[in-house]
Amino acid sequence: MKEKKLKEIIIYEIKEKGPIPFSKYMDLCLYHPEYGYYRQKHPPIGKIGDYYTSPCVHKVFGYIIAKHIIEIINDIDNEKFYIVEAGAGSGYLLRDIGEYFSSRYPEILDKVHIIIIEPNKFYREIQFNSFSRFFKDVIFIDFPHELPEFNGVFYSNELFDSMPVEILQTDQNGKIRQVFVDFKDDKFIEVIDKPDEELIAFLNKWHIKIPENFRTEVSIAMEFFYNQVVKKIKKGAVLTIDYGYPRSELFDASHNRGTLMCYYKHTVTENPYIRTGIQDITFHIDFTLLKDIGEKAGMKTLGFIEQSYFLMGTGIIEELEKIKNENFDNYQAEVIKIKNLILPGGMGDTFKFFEQCKGISIIPKGFSLKNKINTL
Repeated sequence: MKEKKLKEIIIYEIKEKGPIPFSKYMDLCLYHPEYGYYRQKHPPIGKIGDYYTSPCVHKVFGYIIAKHIIEIINDIDNEKFYIVEAGAGSGYLLRDIGEYFSSRYPEILDKVHIIIIEPNKFYREIQFNSFSRFFKDVIFIDFPHELPEFNGVFYSNELFDSMPVEILQTDQNGKIRQVFVDFKDDKFIEVIDKPDEELIAFLNKWHIKIPENFRTEVSIAMEFFYNQVVKKIKKGAVLTIDYGYPRSELFDASHNRGTLMCYYKHTVTENPYIRTGIQDITFHIDFTLLKDIGEKAGMKTLGFIEQSYFLMGTGIIEELEKIKNENFDNYQAEVIKIKNLILPGGMGDTFKFFEQCKGISIIPKGFSLKNKINTL
């Protein structure tokens, strides 16, 4: 029913306006107020959902993020410290951060204030129930422009990869064309046409030069969101955890068909034109773009590295030792779960940690083992 309703809405939009930009199609599929994928009553995460995220695998992931946040808290040394999260899903990550603070550094809880950017009222309730026992001051807002100026940390885990994108492709002469979505013969089809002027201006602004015979994704929505966040930070850091590449790698020939992927019941396809509103649509983000946006807004880039190196640099091995001492009987089972976070060929190298700051004097331990900042 939901799939049919949303499909009818998109078809009506196309009939009224003609072929729509892919970003509009993706926005309706994921964020339509009533039928969008991210507007359902339960986050589609975990065994009964469509995909797993690192916080679902083991609470030690949240412990590592908590240890990292403590580094920033100690460096800022401000009485009022904000932790801001967007795309909190079921609230597991902040719950585990709160558990770590509560058990190891309970005095921190008195100075921490929480802001969650979450427009879905159903998700808000689930998130609040997950972490509210650890934090006294929790505020929910719909969008990043509602943020106050703050000292603290903004973090996101798999947020930007599902923001609406335009799909562009070039011919053998490098001529750029844009993908639009039409509806014919009872199915959604792609129509290739000249790009919008706003899109060309965006490419020029950020010096994005797409190779010849190439198809790729570009997200103006990501620029808008990230800009809104970094402009509100007085002193602190922005930590982005996501899958993606430096632009030089993103534009490698191995990605010449783009990086768009769709997730449904733990299966992956490259077809965004089926399962309307009931499958996730994602892309691999351009970390070079995030770097440039932040630096233009006055941020300093601290680091860029695969998840495995960040977790090990921040102390995941020490956390394993604690688990061994406290829960020896289940130690091997815990090790297997935690290995999923750090082993190559999976989450360990698929996900990247990227951080920018303002007024921070340290290089966090997460970037101590290795730092690929020079690849951006």
